[in-house]
Amino acid sequence: MATLYELGVKHKTDKTYVSTTHNLSYLHIYERLFASLEQYEKIKILEIGVRGGNSVNMWLERFPNAEVIGIDLCECDFEVYDPERFTFYQANQTDLETLKSIAIKHKSYDIIIDDGSHIISDYIDSFYVLFPWLRRNGFYVIEDLNNNYAEWNVTRVTKANGDGSEFDNFQSFLSKYIHLGKVFDQKQAKLDVFSIHQYPGLMVIQKDLT
Repeated sequence: MATLYELGVKHKTDKTYVSTTHNLSYLHIYERLFASLEQYEKIKILEIGVRGGNSVNMWLERFPNAEVIGIDLCECDFEVYDPERFTFYQANQTDLETLKSIAIKHKSYDIIIDDGSHIISDYIDSFYVLFPWLRRNGFYVIEDLNNNYAEWNVTRVTKANGDGSEFDNFQSFLSKYIHLGKVFDQKQAKLDVFSIHQYPGLMVIQKDLT
């Protein structure tokens, strides 16, 4: 079976290479972290920010046991590798009620990836809504934390600094979530998070295994 990196190259996803949004390939990391999910008969992947469908097709080909749910502000106008295993919602991730309704409809997820607006408040709000729907041993991924977009538009021409402030802000949020109990119930928060993996511009939060 081809690796995630090989399929990422095949489907031309920007998760494979060094770019303006990150300085390492995410896929070597995902290959290692997500290997434990292959034992399951079925898995669900939710990705925010699927414009172009490159990563969608990569996930579908790499995990034949996966159902992929994609959310994007733009219309889904790309060819899908396996349409029967893909569901698309055109929505803004800032619409938290819609985000919650999508989460409820599909009930639980093994992987949730936020590759959406790259705005710190959206990272936090989406995490608040979606993390409770992550299954045990699941992974919540925040991509491109080293990019700080003051505003978002379709071409992403308005950009603030890439000085790592997003990464620091999200770390601060997680610290409150895990240790201080200021975001969720303190007892449940400590039980929910098993580990946090940090890489340049990338954070992966693994939910408790039990």
